[in-house]
Amino acid sequence: MTTGAEIRLIGGFALVLPAGRTTVAESLQRLLAFLALRGPTPRTAIAGTLWPGTCDDRSMASLRTAVWRLRRLAPGLLVGTPGTLEVSPVARIDVTRLAEFAGPAWPNLLPGWYDDWVVMERERLRHRYLRMLEAAAATAIDSGQPAVALDRALAAAAADPLRESAHRLVIRALLTDGNLAAARRHLGLVRVLFREQLGVAPTDQLTDLFRPMQPVA
Repeated sequence: MTTGAEIRLIGGFALVLPAGRTTVAESLQRLLAFLALRGPTPRTAIAGTLWPGTCDDRSMASLRTAVWRLRRLAPGLLVGTPGTLEVSPVARIDVTRLAEFAGPAWPNLLPGWYDDWVVMERERLRHRYLRMLEAAAATAIDSGQPAVALDRALAAAAADPLRESAHRLVIRALLTDGNLAAARRHLGLVRVLFREQLGVAPTDQLTDLFRPMQPVA
């Protein structure tokens, strides 16, 4: 069984085995990426997604060939039952470690891949990443670490500038740290941004953060 294998999907596909990075055919890349993102999946669903536009018999034959090739390339990397397939639980998959990619730009999942299932997974990963940053910011505020909270909240706001929940956390972090002027300035920036980009004002949830203080004009 292959141990110490790693599947990388962020920034581009890569399969790293104990001997090093391994060249993988495009069809096998898609099979591995699909299973790494979806987990245990019925073989019929895999075949229908990865080989669309062909009859069931042909798509299942293509899947069997791909599985055979992968098992020769990386023994033990795929496991399953007669009806399902999945990546071995001992393999490392980078998308399960989003905290390592925290920053102002969300992790770019499989750039250059435009399959429908990849586009949907890319959007799902983006929302997971933003929720992770926001949860970290909220936890830091509650634990009295406004500087840490501000860093995470600003990363979320930079990754998605029109995400009001991220801006609320930026303002909460600034207010928690006693930076009222900076919080008001950020509110002003958000108002301009929303007006220019969306044609609307931020919701009352944003301005209500200032209620314990002076009213915001």
